[in-house]
Amino acid sequence: MKSCVLVCGTALSLLSGAICAQNFDMPKRKPGQWEIKMESAMMRGMVTTMEQCIDEKTDAELQKQSMQGQGKNDCKLTSSKKTASGWEFDTVCKQEQTTMTAHSVMSGDFQSAYQMDNTTTFTPPLQGMKEMKSTMKVRYLGACKADMKPGDMTVNGMKIGPAGAAGQPKMSPEEMKKMMEAMQKMKQ
Repeated sequence: MKSCVLVCGTALSLLSGAICAQNFDMPKRKPGQWEIKMESAMMRGMVTTMEQCIDEKTDAELQKQSMQGQGKNDCKLTSSKKTASGWEFDTVCKQEQTTMTAHSVMSGDFQSAYQMDNTTTFTPPLQGMKEMKSTMKVRYLGACKADMKPGDMTVNGMKIGPAGAAGQPKMSPEEMKKMMEAMQKMKQ
């Protein structure tokens, strides 16, 4: 379960890092409700579905926070280039004793839908894992849902929020317990 939480957290960080516009001139996402579906071989065919309500301010804060890790400048964009269909870039992040090096390819229009394919290597291996490949499909759903405000997020239908400092979603102990139980069921 710990590795699933860590990998999901890592993937979220890389997703947010991928849409980080502060370091290069990439289109911003439009305000509203966005759905993010994440798949990886490690998740054994299961899909994690997240929804995120954003406005211009919260999206900028989330993008900034993603590249800074937990405020410790844990992530660094090492290269980026615009391609015919989107963006390609590389990031390096430190987490605990591991360095994560990611190569990401994004394609789409960034106003209604886009896809990101990641290959992440872990040095030294993270809990025995040397590499993780993941795909994220992101699509715009429209205006934020009535029970969601900018910065709020759901993971597999469970609401996380409201956003705390620097746009980082925060969870109550009860929300954390429910999420851990749901992830444990998914792992079985």
